[in-house]
Amino acid sequence: MEDYTAKMRKSSARHHAKWPYQISRVATFMVSIAGQIEALIAAQNLTPGDRLPSERQLAADLGVSRPTLREAIRQLASRGLLVSRHGGGTFVSAPDASDPLRAALLPLASLARSEAGYWRDVMEIRKLIEGETAYFAALRADETDRKRLADAYQAVVNAKADDLDSQARLDAAFHMAVCTAAHNVVLQQVMSGLLGLLEASISESLRGLYHLPGILDELNDQHREILDAVVGGDADASRDAAGRHLAFVEDRLQRIEDDTQRQRRASRAQQHIAQE
Repeated sequence: MEDYTAKMRKSSARHHAKWPYQISRVATFMVSIAGQIEALIAAQNLTPGDRLPSERQLAADLGVSRPTLREAIRQLASRGLLVSRHGGGTFVSAPDASDPLRAALLPLASLARSEAGYWRDVMEIRKLIEGETAYFAALRADETDRKRLADAYQAVVNAKADDLDSQARLDAAFHMAVCTAAHNVVLQQVMSGLLGLLEASISESLRGLYHLPGILDELNDQHREILDAVVGGDADASRDAAGRHLAFVEDRLQRIEDDTQRQRRASRAQQHIAQE
């Protein structure tokens, strides 16, 4: 069986001619790293004034070098999202309302955290977008993209089962790696915002999701299907794998929500009976 390096080389040569655009690969990669940092901020519910993990920890989590991380942080700082203090670390600052995309998504963040069931709206959009994202990733990914995606997948697999914050962060990083491979900068920014909103809206459900018996193995298998399809250059299989994955996650989150509501109804009924 061919190893991933050999498959990457063959597929890169096969699909290179299909990518006619002249977007800088470095610039695209940096947008991806910046997007993953934004997803981390949302996943950990960091607010203005909160400090990001250390540079060493953040670079390890994202699988990038520290100079690359610093450049991504500088990009976010230039947009007014982060502020670096010499010797003191990097902190979240108030979002720049002049950024049209963030200005559109920012009002939804508090709603996502407080409105029960809001995650369904975000999931609908993800289902519309991520299948096509995986489709184009399979067509446009080069060797660097495939290596990054394989590394992102392995990071999810290697994450500690009891470290739910890391699980959520690395899961988001995997999906951002797929998005990066599609080589559409606008799409990357949109996906970054959507992942952040999803994580904000299902913070408690996400914890419940990761506690389901056998869920990590099932999610890892689904991520592997996406990885194999993208690396193999099979666009239709990539789209289908992404769709099945999101449908599975949606179903499990709905079950968790239903169980939670059922328990609340039972608790209220017991309290009512006890008062009679």
